[in-house]
Amino acid sequence: MELNFKTDIKNWLDNLEQMTPLTTGFCPNLRPNATETINIKAIVFDIYGTLLISSSGDIDQASLSVENMEKALVAGGFKIEKNPEKIAAFILEKLPEKIKINQEKIKQKGHPFPDIDIFKVWQEMLESAEKKGLLSTTGSESLTDTIFIFEILSNKVFPMPGMTEILTKLNKKGIPLGIVSNAQFYTPILMNYFLSGKFSSELDIEFFDPELSVFSFKELRGKPDVSLFQKFIPTLKTKYNIIPRETIFVGNDMLKDVYTAQKAGLKTVLFAGDERSLRLREDDERVKGIFPDFIITDLKQLLDIIE
Repeated sequence: MELNFKTDIKNWLDNLEQMTPLTTGFCPNLRPNATETINIKAIVFDIYGTLLISSSGDIDQASLSVENMEKALVAGGFKIEKNPEKIAAFILEKLPEKIKINQEKIKQKGHPFPDIDIFKVWQEMLESAEKKGLLSTTGSESLTDTIFIFEILSNKVFPMPGMTEILTKLNKKGIPLGIVSNAQFYTPILMNYFLSGKFSSELDIEFFDPELSVFSFKELRGKPDVSLFQKFIPTLKTKYNIIPRETIFVGNDMLKDVYTAQKAGLKTVLFAGDERSLRLREDDERVKGIFPDFIITDLKQLLDIIE
């Protein structure tokens, strides 16, 4: 997918609302629950709710509104002079419908937890609007701008306190860093902006090994699909001579992060630093009897764990 940005995205990012975590009341547990010694040689992170504060707590639970849709369409250069609210409402109504249709198609290919490429979904959505005569395009519009701006309006994000500092220190220590995240094309762009203050369409995230980074939109699979975790394990071994039990996965969700990472053989850290995103999944049978190896309430506590 070629990213074709035409508006001043950095200006939008520079004006993002600052956010702070909401306390969960959890106490950190920086000692392993198991009797074995855990020798940590690599760290893999979730993004939304772990490295980034998310107003919805999760990329899948954004707050959708006609107003945000209208703003995003205008920012992307789409002409909607007549009945803008009606057009925005129609497209907004189509969004979950198109997502569901695409998920079902992917599921039929044998993916138990399908995820979609949001760019493809938006293309189909706008085609529907054009066929209905609500929208016309000239080729000068930027769909990437529209999607990006709609996302940052619908699911406000901000760096978790200490994110840049902890990643810098871990990188200086020479610890391989990876990512497994339910994400879309805009996620690496947001991460790089928060890490460097610069806007770039680069999809490799600073500090992280691209070979240890797995994004759901590229795989068309979402957590808790264990295959997302299994994808980077061979690279850990061949490139770094590191095995799964020498690797910790840091995430805020007991099912998608802790349960699934443990199934892949990794050690786990539950990030309980923000009430918005902490997902204990206490009603889910799959996490009954499952416990993380560590619990942290601040990213900086990772240094205490590895040291």
